[in-house]
Amino acid sequence: MCGIAGIVESGLPPDKLRSCLDRMRDVMERRGPDDARTEVFADCQSGLAARRLSILDLERGAQPIPNEDRTAFAVLNGEIYNHASLREKLEKKGHRFRTRCDTEVLVHLYEEHGAGFLDQLHGMFALAVYDLRERRLLIARDGPGMKPLYHARTPHGFVFASEIKALFASGLLQPEPDLEAVDVALGTGLVPAPMSGFRGVTKLPAGCYCVTDPARSREGRFWRYRYDHRRPRRSASQYAEILEERLTAAVKSHMAADVPVGAFISGGLDSSLVAAIAARHSSSRLTTCAIVFPEEPAVDESRYANLLAKHIGSEHTEVEFRNAEIPELITSAVRHMEEPLCTSPSMVSWKLFREAGPMKVALSGEGADEIFAGYPELRWKVHYRLRRFMPRSLARFLGRTAATQRWKRIWRIVAAPDPHAADLEWRRHVTPELKQRLLLPSCSTRGPDIEALRLDPESLTNSHGLLERRLQFEYRRRLGDGLLVTSEKLSMAHALELRMPFLDRAVVDFALALPPKMKYRGAREKYVLSLLASRYLPRELAQRRKYGLRNPPKGTGQALRSFAREYLLDDADTTPFDRGELEQFVSQWEASENMASILLPILQLRCWWREFFGSASSVARAGP
Repeated sequence: MCGIAGIVESGLPPDKLRSCLDRMRDVMERRGPDDARTEVFADCQSGLAARRLSILDLERGAQPIPNEDRTAFAVLNGEIYNHASLREKLEKKGHRFRTRCDTEVLVHLYEEHGAGFLDQLHGMFALAVYDLRERRLLIARDGPGMKPLYHARTPHGFVFASEIKALFASGLLQPEPDLEAVDVALGTGLVPAPMSGFRGVTKLPAGCYCVTDPARSREGRFWRYRYDHRRPRRSASQYAEILEERLTAAVKSHMAADVPVGAFISGGLDSSLVAAIAARHSSSRLTTCAIVFPEEPAVDESRYANLLAKHIGSEHTEVEFRNAEIPELITSAVRHMEEPLCTSPSMVSWKLFREAGPMKVALSGEGADEIFAGYPELRWKVHYRLRRFMPRSLARFLGRTAATQRWKRIWRIVAAPDPHAADLEWRRHVTPELKQRLLLPSCSTRGPDIEALRLDPESLTNSHGLLERRLQFEYRRRLGDGLLVTSEKLSMAHALELRMPFLDRAVVDFALALPPKMKYRGAREKYVLSLLASRYLPRELAQRRKYGLRNPPKGTGQALRSFAREYLLDDADTTPFDRGELEQFVSQWEASENMASILLPILQLRCWWREFFGSASSVARAGP
C-alpha cells in the first residue's frame, strides 16, 4: 500500500519538478509512513514519487522500482496477489529481479506486453509505469475500483496521484468545485467516475487505463463487468463447493504479507465467513476487531461478533462508538474522503480504522452484497409491477403529496421514465426541486442529477432481468464509486491496508456466472453464500439475515441534530447554500423522524465545501 504520484512532460527544470513531486508525495504521508522516494527523469521533464506502507519485502521494496537498465519505472498502490506466479514466468524469459516486492513484477510485465499486461493482474491496484525510451506514461486502476487514481492536465504537464490533495500540493492547479459533481453528490450521495468533486480533476474509472506520451493520449478498458450466461447446470451444493474453493484461495492469497494480518468483523455473514476461513489457514492466532455501540443496544451487534470470535478462537478487540464524537468524526472523514460521499457510515469507519490498534493489514467482507445479492430491497418487485399499469402523471402527483420519505421514494420509482431510471431512484437522496431551493443560484446547475449514474447500453443489454441489472448498478456505482472509495481513503488515512477477498477476480467471475436463483431463493438473500456459511459458522450466525448499518447509525439522532444545526447554519465562511432556505429546511428536518437520508448529503457537502473552499481551507496552494 502506498500513495503514488507523477508528472510527465512538465516543461519544468529538474529542481522545480522535484519540488512539485516531493510536495505531492509528502501530503500523502499518512498513506505510507515507512518510506518516501522521488525519481526525476530530467531529459523527459517527468518524474514519479511514492510514499510506502511496507507490507512485502520490508527492506528492499522502495518505490519507484526500475527494470534492469533503468529505462522503465513503476509505482503501485495496492497488492498484486498473483505476483509470485507472474514472477516465475518472467524469470523463465530472462528477466532479473532484485526484490520480492509485487511492484517489480509490473515493470517487467510492461516490457513484455505493454499495456496488454493489465489483464493478467489479480489484485487491487492503482499503478503507473513510465517508459523513458518512449516518454510514455501508463496509469491504470483495478476492475472493482478498490484503489483510486486521479489525474489532471495542466500547463505544466499531465499530473496524477492517489489523492486529490496531492494534485493541488503540486502547485500546478488550484481547487475549484465542479458544480455538476456537486449536483450529482447531493442527488445520489456519490460522485461517479470519471467525475470528481473538482473542476479539471478526473477520476480514472475502475477497470480502465490511460496512456500518455508527447504525441497523444488515449484511454481504454481492460476489464468489464459482464455476466456469463453460458452457465452449466449444477446443483446448489455443487455451486457452494466451487465457491468454497475460490473464496478459500482468495482469503489465503490475501493473507500473504510480511506483517501480521487481522480481520474486521461485524457479526454479519460476509465478514464472519472471511474471518472463519482466515482463522483456519492462519499460522498464528487471528486478530479480529469490531465496532460496538454501547449507547444504542438496538443496533449493537457485539453479541454476534463475540460469538464468532469465540468460535474461531481469535484475539478480539472492540472499538466503542460514542455519539458525542459525531462532530469530529464527520469532519475528519470528509477531509480524507476528499469528496462529499455518503453511501456508507463513514464516521463509523473512521473510528474503527483509527482505533484498529497495531493492525497494518485487515481483511473485510466488503463486496459480497453486491455480487451475491445481499440487499433485501433487491427482491422487492412491487414497485416495478406498479409501473406496468399506473400512469406516470398519477405517480408523480402522489410523490409530491406523500407524507413520508418512504412513500415519496416509492412513487418516484413508479414515476420514473424507464426501468433503469427506476433503479437510479432507489439510490436518490435529494430531489432536483429541493436542490434548486437550497443551493445558491451561482452554485446550481439543474443537473445532471441521478442520470450521471446511468449504465451504458452495452451493460444494460448484458443484464438479463431485473436482478442482474440492479446488481450491476449496485456493483459499479454504489460499491465502485462510493463504498470502496470511502473505505480505501479512510483506512489509508490511518496507514491501514484493507483487503477484500470477495472482490478477488476468481470470486467475482464465479458470481458473474451464477444463476440468479442461486443468489435469491424465496426470501433468502445470498443463498449460495448461506450454504457455505453453514459449513464454517455457528447456526445462529449462519442463519442471520442481512442487517445493514444505516448511515447515519440509528440512534445518533439528538447528537446529529445538534451538530447539524450549528454546522449548517454557521456563516463564518463561504457556503453553497441559501441561508434562509437552509434554515427553513433544518427546522423541517428537526420536526421529522424520517429525513436523515436527505440531511446527510447536505451536511457532507457543507463539510466538504468548508474544508476545500472555505476561508480556513487546508488545501496546499504552493506554486511550481
